[in-house]
Amino acid sequence: MSPIYDSRKQVELYIIGILLMFAVFYGGFRAYPLLAGPNITIYSPQNDDIVASSTFQISGRVLRSKEITLQGRTITIDNEGYFTETLVPQFPYTTVILSATDSYGASITKTLRVIPK
Repeated sequence: MSPIYDSRKQVELYIIGILLMFAVFYGGFRAYPLLAGPNITIYSPQNDDIVASSTFQISGRVLRSKEITLQGRTITIDNEGYFTETLVPQFPYTTVILSATDSYGASITKTLRVIPK
């Protein structure tokens, strides 16, 4: 065999290896939402915050979610996943339960407690 043929074969193997690595990384990038599931971030109020005694707002963001519920009822989110809802606190404290489910059935629940003045 000639040395030109061996070096060409070596270059072909490098290119195939690079393409395979690119395919694996791209597949991992695209599969991440499947593996990660939904995520809920609550901006306000935080756990054990003292809120106004008449009403208070809960706001946050949900990622990779098909449906989000607050106290068991579905709430709306905007295109980026942000939500804001108004609740009435009850004495001595209110337990707020947020649940999110993605289109593959994975779910997450966040619970926090707020205390009215």
